[in-house]
Amino acid sequence: MQRSLEEITHMLFHALTEETLGARLDGARSQTEVYEVLKTLDYFDLSLEEFAAGIRAMQEETGDA
Repeated sequence: MQRSLEEITHMLFHALTEETLGARLDGARSQTEVYEVLKTLDYFDLSLEEFAAGIRAMQEETGDA
């Protein structure tokens, strides 16, 4: 992984709170579907591995792991 976990979670936070994707994200049934929706954003360029690591870090931070 080239980016720091902080950079990854920062990008994920912004992408997951993107108002324009709300309905599409609500309809996603898996992390893979969420990843595919986020990939439609111009600035979202995380690899699937970075995305998964960021999701795990965010879950651990919130106690949802």
